[in-house]
Amino acid sequence: MRPTRLPSMEQLRALDAALRAGSFGRGGAALGLTHGAVSRHVAALETMLGAPLFLRSPRGAEPTALATRYHAEVAPLLAGIEEATRRAASRGRRRGQEGAGEVRVGVVPTFAARWLLPRLAGFTRSHPSIRVEVVATTALQDAQRDGLDFLVRHGLPPWPGLEAELLMAETLRPVCSPQFRLRGTPSLKAIAERLPLIFDVNRDHWAGWLAAAGWRGEAPTNGLVFSDFGLTLEAAAAGLGLALTRGDLAEREIASGRLVYAHPFAAPGPRAFHLARPVGPLRRPAKLFWDWMRAEAAGVA
Repeated sequence: MRPTRLPSMEQLRALDAALRAGSFGRGGAALGLTHGAVSRHVAALETMLGAPLFLRSPRGAEPTALATRYHAEVAPLLAGIEEATRRAASRGRRRGQEGAGEVRVGVVPTFAARWLLPRLAGFTRSHPSIRVEVVATTALQDAQRDGLDFLVRHGLPPWPGLEAELLMAETLRPVCSPQFRLRGTPSLKAIAERLPLIFDVNRDHWAGWLAAAGWRGEAPTNGLVFSDFGLTLEAAAAGLGLALTRGDLAEREIASGRLVYAHPFAAPGPRAFHLARPVGPLRRPAKLFWDWMRAEAAGVA
């Protein structure tokens, strides 16, 4: 007999958050995800079940009777898994208290490659006995479930069960290849209406930057779209258009000359990078790494 396919934890957590919060947007905020990410997880679950869980309209999404019944059955199971994981992580943490110099931090790959790794040698030189494990994934990580000491999250707290501290504010600024021929600083009208733009999954960034710079026309929506921020910078370096860099995540390309700033205006981004940990004190190796990251971020010009 062929086994029944099971939904992923991400799909079940998205359904749970959307029903508890009353909308995809508020549910996504509780999980640190976008409205679109929650909607995609729910849609994948609907495909698996072969029936709609929400009736979508311009006014929002209303749960169906199937969604209510299904959620009533799976919600206690989710709570049980979370509690069992919490207990196991607590036991594992107690066993590891005896000085194993180890820290496990969860990050998204772009942040790991562009901000953390270029600086990591400084920490390992200062603390050679501490083993650092960087767990990089685009999936939403849970510190207790995944056995992590803490996380670096891109978004806006609060996040349930986590204490968050600002690591690095997000600043948006246009960049392009030096071979992308601009005759001086382009006007906002040229950027909004004429020049090719490159978007990442946060497609509202260009609209936010233009509005902050003083543009009052229509926000641009056309252009290349990449699911990974690093690819947007590579596309800009390849001369395909203007991209928006976040803070210091393009510092290597700027320093090497692969990218140049296309416009002097820098706008605060709608999100930021935060350190986030389960409520309670950190083990000593994790606290040392947490404090080192804070110091590195504070030293960025």
